Amino acid sequence: MYLSLNWLKEFVDIPKSITPEELGLKLTTHTVEIDGIKKQAENLDGVVVGEILEIKKHPNADKLQLVKVAIGKEKLEIVCGASNIEVGQLVPVALIGAILPNGMEIKEAEIRGEKSNGMLCAEDELGLGKGHDGILILNKTEVGQKFNEYLGLDDVVFEVDNKSITNRPDLWGHYGMAREIGAFLNIKLKKYNVNTVNKNVNSANMRIKVKVEDQKLCPRYMAIAMDGIKIKQSPEWMQKRLIAVGMRPINNIVDITNYVMLELGQPTHIFDFDKIKSVISKQIPSASWRTKSKINIIIRNAKNNETIKTLDNKDQKLDESMLVIADNKKSIAIAGVMGGANSEVDENTTSILIESANFDPVSIRKTSQKLGLRSEASMRFEKSLDPNLCEIAMARIMELIKEFCPQAEIISELSDEKKYSLNQGPIELDLEWVEKRIGKKIEEKKIIEILENLGFEIRKNNNILIITIPTWRATKDISISEDLIEEIIRIYGYDNLESEMPIIMMEAPEINNKRLLERKIKNILSIGAKLTEVYNYSFIGEEQLKKIKINNFSSFIKLANPIASNQTMLQQSLVFNLLENIKLNQAKYENIGLFEIGNIFLNSSGNINKDNKTKDILPYQEKNIGIILASKNDNLFNKAKGVVEYLVNDFNLEINFNPIKDCPEWANKKTVAEIIIANKNIGIVAQLDEKIASNVGIKKQVVVVEINFQKFCDLILNNQNKKYQEIPQHPPVIRDLAFVIDEEILYSDIKNEIENFNYLISLVELFDVFQGGRLGHGKKSLAFHIIYQAIDRTLTIEEIDQMQEKLIKTLEKKFNAQIRDF
Repeated sequence: MYLSLNWLKEFVDIPKSITPEELGLKLTTHTVEIDGIKKQAENLDGVVVGEILEIKKHPNADKLQLVKVAIGKEKLEIVCGASNIEVGQLVPVALIGAILPNGMEIKEAEIRGEKSNGMLCAEDELGLGKGHDGILILNKTEVGQKFNEYLGLDDVVFEVDNKSITNRPDLWGHYGMAREIGAFLNIKLKKYNVNTVNKNVNSANMRIKVKVEDQKLCPRYMAIAMDGIKIKQSPEWMQKRLIAVGMRPINNIVDITNYVMLELGQPTHIFDFDKIKSVISKQIPSASWRTKSKINIIIRNAKNNETIKTLDNKDQKLDESMLVIADNKKSIAIAGVMGGANSEVDENTTSILIESANFDPVSIRKTSQKLGLRSEASMRFEKSLDPNLCEIAMARIMELIKEFCPQAEIISELSDEKKYSLNQGPIELDLEWVEKRIGKKIEEKKIIEILENLGFEIRKNNNILIITIPTWRATKDISISEDLIEEIIRIYGYDNLESEMPIIMMEAPEINNKRLLERKIKNILSIGAKLTEVYNYSFIGEEQLKKIKINNFSSFIKLANPIASNQTMLQQSLVFNLLENIKLNQAKYENIGLFEIGNIFLNSSGNINKDNKTKDILPYQEKNIGIILASKNDNLFNKAKGVVEYLVNDFNLEINFNPIKDCPEWANKKTVAEIIIANKNIGIVAQLDEKIASNVGIKKQVVVVEINFQKFCDLILNNQNKKYQEIPQHPPVIRDLAFVIDEEILYSDIKNEIENFNYLISLVELFDVFQGGRLGHGKKSLAFHIIYQAIDRTLTIEEIDQMQEKLIKTLEKKFNAQIRDF
């Protein structure tokens, strides 16, 4: 989009002290991004007015001529191929060194053996249009005059980045942009003076009947007819304005619609009145045709496969989603996009129908995209234009037609079909709230000044501003207080807001001991115990549970929207999915060791609310540690216990493994134990039953460990309260004893008995377990390091021998333990 500085000055008095470059920068920082600034005069430097003195045929080319041109006292020989030139004509001459608007640089050239010292220019080469049929012939003026002076090109053109005004329908015309300039320069915007349309012209008896089939798609449609039209060129001032902003002049009527669109941002359209089929012919005798004529305009959805040839001379195939303007027999325009060739204004037009309408922005955008037909009109309509602009644009068009065609007269009443509403507020703006949001106090007087300059109406109620939105900003643009803050800040100037870092107290984040412990546990199991961490879904399925002899599914929480048919419930143990991990990986690895820290879910109320609004409670959930080992090693159960001991010992906790009566269905009843720390059961270690393993599809021995994470963490944190104890100064004495006992007797029972036998026994360690051989069936050997140590003295051999002899007798009596002597 292009803006003419001269055009803008018609609506706001821009101080001469502000250069175009400064104005462009201010527009960029306050309103829209300016991509470039062009001074018209600079485009045509090196082009002058010349007079043709002589024309001769080129000796070596039939279609070329040798032209002698005077550009003042100097005369130039130029080779030219145009056929419309004659001696005595005044033409634009591009001198050597000139760079034309299309980028062409003029150089001294030799064409078919003849030198050419310049170029006679056509309309398109000068950037004045698209015509290239011949050389541009000029009106009488001074020979040698600079061409830009001849044209009166003293304008400055701003190129606006269209992306930056996408959501501002009021910025698609010069008057809307002038309002913005007036706001940030604090200069009063001139009133847009135009006579209102007389809706009941006394002498106009013709009736225009407008039917809008869907007023959501067409909230307003205005139409009026005029006669006595004479098609001719527009006045020079209008052509210059249109050329400056990249619009090609066509004729006075078409130019007026383009001019009003560029001025107000409201597209309009003019039909040739006589080409609309429902008009009764002017061939009726006398002037009575006016009173007997009528015209029907229908705004309707197109029919599927309906076609229309548009003004660009292309056939467009329409569908029912597209809106058209039609008479009784045919469509005459694609609403909001482009008019039809069948009702086009041409050199024979003498009467016209003027349309000024408002269309649904979504409908126009979709139609434009479907047809691949993006026009100046569609770009504006799809931004949600103010329906009130229709009347202003209609009045302005009629005013310009009367100026250009004084004999023109209105021959119908004005038809105005409308049904729309705009949300103009009011919005209550609390000035204290504004200050908090902006971070700076802007004077109330300045805030009111900014908003009033932008067209907002303001009433005051204490520290509250009651603001009414102007209609041109009430079509989706401004609706809430935050929108008004944006308006205040951008006009006030972002550069005037000081950057200031918020004052925030620097505090260390609260220590989450459980999260730290979880990370430490993961490191111990992965780095120290050489296990691989896995992440599983928290979902399981019925078939999966049946394989491990769980057939009661009522206690499981079912998912309302499961991600798969085999994952319909929430898990109550980590074991289920860890077994699947073994099944999927057993063929690739001989020995497998995995662990997971994840949640399990029970069908009972927990302690977490679903949200802050309701009192609904989520089901109970807790975090567990799962460990699984798989191998063909017969000693896998002891290895699993060793992994648990390794984990627990890292936190200086003492662990015991006790027998368990009620073990899970999937566990081997003979190889299962509960994990006891500080007399608290925190988990289970169990070997997988061979039949269950076969059901699941596992071909290795498997041992599973599951520990309650919460209980384990509590024990670790409580254990951290232990006080420091000095290393004993007197040396320990280590004795090794191996006892042969029944295999039914638990290691932990023997160990506890030894530890509690005498206070001088400071540590008991199991270092060997043996079965078979000379021990016989049903027996096992447990070998212990027993450390004797006193705090206050060095123990004698005699003391230790007496103590050990009593210990052996006690264990023999209680457990039938025999000292192993082989």
